[in-house]
Amino acid sequence: MAKHEPPVTSFRLENLLTLASDRMKADLRERLIAHPGELGTDREEVIRSFLRAYLPKRFEISTGFVFDANGTVSKQVDIIIADLSVCAHFETAGGTRYYPCESVVAVGQVKSSLTSVKKFHDALENLESVKSLDRSARGRAFDIRFNEKIDQKSNHLHQIFSFVLVTGRTISDAAIQGQFLDHIISREPHLWPNVFLALDRYLVTFCCDDGVCPNPMHARGIALQQAKDSPDLVMRFFLLLGRSIEVTRISGLPYWEYLNTAHEWTAEIIYSSTDDPPPFLSALIKV
Repeated sequence: MAKHEPPVTSFRLENLLTLASDRMKADLRERLIAHPGELGTDREEVIRSFLRAYLPKRFEISTGFVFDANGTVSKQVDIIIADLSVCAHFETAGGTRYYPCESVVAVGQVKSSLTSVKKFHDALENLESVKSLDRSARGRAFDIRFNEKIDQKSNHLHQIFSFVLVTGRTISDAAIQGQFLDHIISREPHLWPNVFLALDRYLVTFCCDDGVCPNPMHARGIALQQAKDSPDLVMRFFLLLGRSIEVTRISGLPYWEYLNTAHEWTAEIIYSSTDDPPPFLSALIKV
């Protein structure tokens, strides 16, 4: 007789995601030991697989580059989360993927260790290369869901969510808040990273009037949560990421701006030379 699972009498999503995050961390540790020659790609794919399993399927989760209508291209980022319901990615013959920034809702960098101030700032500058792109497409990008023109410089809901995730050793929690503050005070708020997560150690984000949140535009301080006080930091990270990508404004590809070199046509045109202006072709129909 086949065994059946006991009936579920109550369901808590927190419990399911906690188990999933535990599996992810165990899988990550196993892969790091089993494939020492492929630490980078292996580590990043573990995180991407976790996100694919629990984020809505309309989001594609991959790696590559992000670009805007001005022709500016970001540095390569480990994780790109883009909404496929508005625009697909573009791919070279070699398999490298490029995403228009209007459809990208989040980007992330994954590090095995981050033990120096230079590595910390390098990771944030990589994310900044995406955050600095023009999501407005020179004023033509428009989110039809919320009836809004996209302007990432003035509205945090129009900004791409960015994060750094460290799987191993990292700089101390005593130093991280100060380094985070040093980084952001020299930049405009729309360029700031949203979350820094060191697995099993701490999570850094902002604090707003209504508590801990990843919104840089309304931030009044930098919040640090330690694993000893909040054991499931992965769950908290997933909450911030999931909530943010659901409300981030997106736009289909503004073709007129991206393909501006195709605006001028050199086609040969035939028309009536007896009338000025020439008649509509529909007027020539003989019924």
